[in-house]
Amino acid sequence: MENASKALLIAGAILLAILIIAIGMFIYNSAQSTVNDSMTTMSTQEVDAFNNQFVSYEGTQTGSNVKALIGRLIANANTYTEEPGKVPDVTVTANGLTANQANAGGNAIMNSAGANNVQTYVDELGNFRNVIESKHEYYITFSFGASGIIDNVEIEYNPPTN
Repeated sequence: MENASKALLIAGAILLAILIIAIGMFIYNSAQSTVNDSMTTMSTQEVDAFNNQFVSYEGTQTGSNVKALIGRLIANANTYTEEPGKVPDVTVTANGLTANQANAGGNAIMNSAGANNVQTYVDELGNFRNVIESKHEYYITFSFGASGIIDNVEIEYNPPTN
């Protein structure tokens, strides 16, 4: 009888320890998901700060301003290599581009999707920046994703009207 009561006490202690560990794991997982959610979502001020580095270039811009925008896009891509959602795609519509910068329709699309493509993205932007002439004008528009940050930059060459 004495051994049976000791066995019940030991079994109760083991069950209590398992219960305490399970409650601890539940609290840890709840706290961890809260921390992860807060790190992945950007506040309104962070979204505005992110977008403000680009939106000043919206509209008709000179070639030098487009070169400055591309410089910001390259710096942004290098900063956010691990967060491709913060690296906007760039669509260039310009009939004057050479064959290696544009496809048959006169459009060049620099896609930032994935950290593996960041170097290609940066190289393509650098190549495009090299063919921009300061005397020309370009029209720049932005598209915003569901999170509110810029996910596409469209640069359109405005040929001079004679």
